[in-house]
Amino acid sequence: MKNYKYLIPILLVVLMGAGIYSTLSTAGNEKNEYVSYIKEARKMAELDVVDDALADYRKALDIRDTIDISLEVGQLYVDHEWISESISWGEYLVEHFPKEPKAYTFLLQRYMDTKQYDDCFKLQNQAQARDAQNQEFSDLMQSIQYIYELGYDEYDDVGTFSGGYCAVEDEGLWGYVGVTGNTKIKTQFQWAGVFSPDGVAPVQDTEGNYYYIADTGNKKIALQNLQKCTALGASIGGILPAAEDGVFNYYDHEFNIAIKDDTGFDYATPMNGGIAAVNKNNVWFLMDSQGKRLTKEDYDGFILDERGIAYLNDRAFARKGDQIVMINSSGKEIGNQAYEDAELFFQENSYTAVKSGGKWGFIDADGKTIIEPQYEEARSFSNGYAAVKENGKWGFIDTNGQLVIECQFDGAKEFNFHGCVFVQTNGKWQLLALKKDNYS
Repeated sequence: MKNYKYLIPILLVVLMGAGIYSTLSTAGNEKNEYVSYIKEARKMAELDVVDDALADYRKALDIRDTIDISLEVGQLYVDHEWISESISWGEYLVEHFPKEPKAYTFLLQRYMDTKQYDDCFKLQNQAQARDAQNQEFSDLMQSIQYIYELGYDEYDDVGTFSGGYCAVEDEGLWGYVGVTGNTKIKTQFQWAGVFSPDGVAPVQDTEGNYYYIADTGNKKIALQNLQKCTALGASIGGILPAAEDGVFNYYDHEFNIAIKDDTGFDYATPMNGGIAAVNKNNVWFLMDSQGKRLTKEDYDGFILDERGIAYLNDRAFARKGDQIVMINSSGKEIGNQAYEDAELFFQENSYTAVKSGGKWGFIDADGKTIIEPQYEEARSFSNGYAAVKENGKWGFIDTNGQLVIECQFDGAKEFNFHGCVFVQTNGKWQLLALKKDNYS
């Protein structure tokens, strides 16, 4: 009995060795089966025996589930144009391998093949959140950054986006749409101005009456004290320009005179940033909200944007004879160049379009040339893009001067903050929406 205590450890060693051998043997058998299934699956795939190939792939994946073999299954679906199956498989891969960039790239390619661009951008968000992007994925996404769609609604004319709305004309009547093109105020006015930061817009109804509306479309400011209104401008900071029988003055919202002047003005622009351009006795100058003249020099006119504004982002463009110069609020000329034409700086810290030598280019607020004159026409940069015209057609460039949307439209406006812009084709205006900014 005493010798048994020496036999027990030996027996344990023998049993352990047998267990290890059994495990290794099983693993070896599984490896051989796995290799055999993969080999047979690939053989069947080459012979287009798809069902058998898929069955062998699934047996292999039951033994060892890997992204690379799973991708072979997905590619088999693709090669045989099983579109819905390839998409479903890609969606399975993304959830099954949530940190694997190859899974996202495979699914992205399938979405792109079927032009499911909303799903592409949603997948990008998912990949970013999971830190699962590779260079191929990023390159594919870059290739669809400027995919867009055109809205179904068509208009005879449009204004420019301001205050979250854009005036649109249909069959002679004007209304307003929101930043994504959805109708906000039905077409009902004879004329419609822009919505301002004050939340109101000047309009003229079909009976010829002028007044201001709120974003509900209902009257907000009545023209008290004006017997014969002939023009209205945007209300900014509680001050608005209006003309009575051709004579302009500045009023508050109760239509009391806000800036006293004995005879009024021949023309008055909206008081933007407390500064406006006015014309008095055929002389143009900048004036502040107290009625103080800011520029000493007399000008022949000012460049106005589509909202009627002359002073924007601390810059104005004044006419001197047949030349245009950029000035600040005191009339100091910025830069050392005069232009043939110009647009206002639509946004702060951006670039504006100027014409020189018969062509349009872009400058910054210091007058430095950013993009050399080369276009037939151009609009200022807005939300990262500018409309340019080449060979009679309009397209869009980015701030590097790269053409990102081909010149193909008859007309174009400025992009709003929601990645939307009105473009014209065959005499009709439609809203172009970049998918990257407008997916559900």
